[in-house]
Amino acid sequence: MNTAEFRAEQLKTLHAIQTGTIDPNAVITGMRLEDGTYHVLSRFGDNVWTLPDSLFSAGTHDSQMKLNFLSIPLPFRETLLTCMARYILTGIEGRSRPQGSTISQFFNKVTPFLTWLHDQQIVRLSDVTPLISQQYVEFCKGLKGKKGNSILGGALRVRFAAVETLHILSQQSGDPMRPPWPESSASHLARLTGPGSPQLQEAKTEIIPDDILRPLFQSAVEWLDRADEIISLSAQVEDWKSEGRSWWFMQPDLKQLGWTLSEIRTAEQHLQTACMCIILITSGIRVSELLSLENQCAFKTLDEDGEPFHWMRGTSYKTGAGACEWLVAEITHRALTVSERLVRPLQAQLEQRIFDLRTQNPKHPEIARLRGHARRLFLAATLKKNNRIRTLSKDAPVSRLNVFAAQCGLDWHFAPHQFRRTFAVYAAHSAFGDLRYLRDHFQHWSLDMTTLYAMSRLQDAELYDSVGLAALSIKTDLLEHWLEPDAILVGGAADPIRAFRTKNEDLATKVDRVEMAKTISPLVHLRATGVAWCTADTGGCIGGQGVEKTRCADCGNAVIDESRKPVWQGIYAQQIELRDLTDIGPGGAERVERDIKRCEAVLKDLGATEEDLAHVAT
Repeated sequence: MNTAEFRAEQLKTLHAIQTGTIDPNAVITGMRLEDGTYHVLSRFGDNVWTLPDSLFSAGTHDSQMKLNFLSIPLPFRETLLTCMARYILTGIEGRSRPQGSTISQFFNKVTPFLTWLHDQQIVRLSDVTPLISQQYVEFCKGLKGKKGNSILGGALRVRFAAVETLHILSQQSGDPMRPPWPESSASHLARLTGPGSPQLQEAKTEIIPDDILRPLFQSAVEWLDRADEIISLSAQVEDWKSEGRSWWFMQPDLKQLGWTLSEIRTAEQHLQTACMCIILITSGIRVSELLSLENQCAFKTLDEDGEPFHWMRGTSYKTGAGACEWLVAEITHRALTVSERLVRPLQAQLEQRIFDLRTQNPKHPEIARLRGHARRLFLAATLKKNNRIRTLSKDAPVSRLNVFAAQCGLDWHFAPHQFRRTFAVYAAHSAFGDLRYLRDHFQHWSLDMTTLYAMSRLQDAELYDSVGLAALSIKTDLLEHWLEPDAILVGGAADPIRAFRTKNEDLATKVDRVEMAKTISPLVHLRATGVAWCTADTGGCIGGQGVEKTRCADCGNAVIDESRKPVWQGIYAQQIELRDLTDIGPGGAERVERDIKRCEAVLKDLGATEEDLAHVAT
């Protein structure tokens, strides 16, 4: 059926639900085929409903797209069928249309509630009183997770929210449910509201520490440098296979090359994982967005000075954002190019499968489904399902990264959102002049965030908001440290800070300092020069750059704290060496002496003794 006919069938289903005359053959879901017509996936009377791929993010398991009503206790099955049909077709008034993950989550979380009701000998939703609902709350709070611990508040909230949604959806069914907790909410019952609640705190996703991220990234780059060798070997193996050679007859030739077939396959997987690692680290995208990437997703733009900017386009599934672009690094483009080369054999197999199906039946529904995977960069063949080729599942990248980290000798278990959180924190550090060991691979993160926003209307605004929040957190922590009574501060802007903390006796406790730092942090301009912290909010400052890095010592806008002491020690040692040179001329010698005096003054103010200075000089 065409689009108009399909939509008409869905409208008929809605009308039948409203009038209570639903037909088991009523259309619920369908998928759009290549020719624009629709193939029906689910009808009301089916025991298992299939949701279309278009409702889900890339890498979603087929099992997550199915709703098995046989798992629902029989007394509630008809009611839930009606509720689910309405939820899929119209959503809930006043809310955005639910995506596939929201639909499946509701179904999966309301099932335990209906099962529990059935165990309590309750067979109608209309018999569920607030007291019974509260009993379910207490039952859930007593449940234990896989590790024997109590279920966390977030998981409880999802369970309770499903009950609230069921209450709303059931109002237009033949078995309406009363409000489960009239004077409360899912979040409150899950202890996620009130002072100090997790919901009111900043996300605590742990960032990947330097001693893990550094060797991980370095190893990924090393694998990237081996891409030509690995891809060439893989192509050679494919050529031999096309000639009809078995793996047994390949072995002698591979041995001469210093490889086995198993080692090549392992190297291919490590190379693909290395590409994923680099892309995640240098872009901050989510795993689902990584899996949405397709051929030719990398592109460049030039600024007014001809400076190239590296970009990547994909799909963001968060709140249904759709097409999205990310500002990335040059090495990200390298990783994308290698990913394209690696995946070509699987893409070719997928295209052949599509061709074969089209030859058999041009309207075969599998064609449209496969077409959604055909250009994806991260595909895999599933041996258990007759080498079926699909986009990697959402848990595969993290699982592979854990294996990759292990081969690097790293003891770390990655979580799905860690790379995004880590990117935000490191990008925030870069905004303060601290790009750490990734400085060789990032080029444009010194740009003002407003500039970044203006560069593309399709950019991931939420990611840059996260960077901004991380930067604010870094600044707040720094200001809190400066407000400590014994914090040593040097520089022209240090006197007002010392006067401020002397005047405000309330800052004696850490709690008060933290609160004060949070209050003033958004009002204070702060950036790193490498040798100091600059509080000037006007442009034109080049402190910490060029030949004369010590100029910040004489600036009224500079604050130098203990964190910058090693930098000044290094400059001091360098200038002492330059003092002994005879070919730097009078001007050079004058500058060296000026730098030495500045360094000595700063280091002494930071607590260095003459003995300390002598030690640095040697």
